[in-house]
Amino acid sequence: MKTHIINLLPSNNRTEIPAPEYVIKKVLAFILIFYVAGVIGEAAVIALYTGMGYDPLHGVMPEGQITALIPYYGYILFSIVAIIYCILIEKRSIQDIGITKKPTDYLIGIVIAVAMLILVVLISILTGSATFIGINRDVNIKGLLLWALAFIIQGSEEEILCRGFLMNTLKKKISVPMSVLISSTAFVVPHLIMTPILDSGIAYATIGIVNLYLISILFSIITLWRKNIWISCGLHAAWNYVLNIILGLTVSGNEAKMNGLLQIGINKLTIINGSEYGLEAGIATTAITIITICVIMYIWKGRKDNGIQ
Repeated sequence: MKTHIINLLPSNNRTEIPAPEYVIKKVLAFILIFYVAGVIGEAAVIALYTGMGYDPLHGVMPEGQITALIPYYGYILFSIVAIIYCILIEKRSIQDIGITKKPTDYLIGIVIAVAMLILVVLISILTGSATFIGINRDVNIKGLLLWALAFIIQGSEEEILCRGFLMNTLKKKISVPMSVLISSTAFVVPHLIMTPILDSGIAYATIGIVNLYLISILFSIITLWRKNIWISCGLHAAWNYVLNIILGLTVSGNEAKMNGLLQIGINKLTIINGSEYGLEAGIATTAITIITICVIMYIWKGRKDNGIQ
C-alpha cells in the first residue's frame, strides 16, 4: 500500500509503475499545478493592488480595463509553474513539452482560427441569427493591443498545461487517443466550473460541452501533427481574441471585454449561435470544428503517405 501511495505522489518522477497509477499521478500533478499557480497568482494580485493603494481584501479595487486585464496576465504564472514542474520533477526538456524551434507554427494556428471563425459567423449571418453591422471606427487601439497580449498569455497557459504537460506526458505510458481524451477532459472541466454553461439550458449546455471537447481534440490533433504546441497556442489565442475583442462577442459565456472592431449583431438566440453562452455553444461551431478536424487529419495522413513528417 505504501508503495502505491508513493507512486501516486506528484513530487517524484517514478515512471516504472502501472499505467492506471501513472495516469492518476499525472492528473494529480495537473490539479496541483493548477491550484499552486492559482494561489500564487491570487497572492500576487492582492500584493499588487495593495501596493497601488487599494484594499482588495475588502473589495476596494481599481476600475476600468486594468481589473479585467491583470487576471489574464496572471495566467503566465500557470505556465511558469507547469514548465518548472516538468523540468525539475519530470526531468523533461522544453522541446519535450512542445516548445520547439518552430515558432512560426503559431501563425498557422492563427490562420486556422480566423478561417474557422469566418465560416462560423458566415453561417450565423446566412441563417439570419446574426447580422454584420459595420466597422467600429471608435475602437480603442490601446485596448486592442493590451487584450492581444492578454489572450496570448491565457491561450498559451491552457495549451502548456493541457497539451504540453498532460497530453505529452500521458502518451509516454498510454495510447494517444486515451491521452487526448484525458487531457481534453482536464481542459473541459475548468470551463464548466468557471463559466455559466450549465445555466444556459440543457440543449445549449450539451452543445457547448460537445464543442469544448471537439475544440480540445482539435488542439490536440494539431499539436500531434506539428509536434509542437506553438500551433495550438496560436489557434487558441486567436480564437478567443478574434471572437471576444475583434468581433465583440461572448466567449465561453463571458461578455466582450470591449466594443469590437467589427460589429456583429445577434438577431435572435438560437442553437446556431449558441444563445447567451455565445457561438461556442452553437451548432455552427460544431460543424466547422468537425470539418476542420477532418481536413487536418486528411492533410496529416497525406503527408504520412508521402513520407513527409
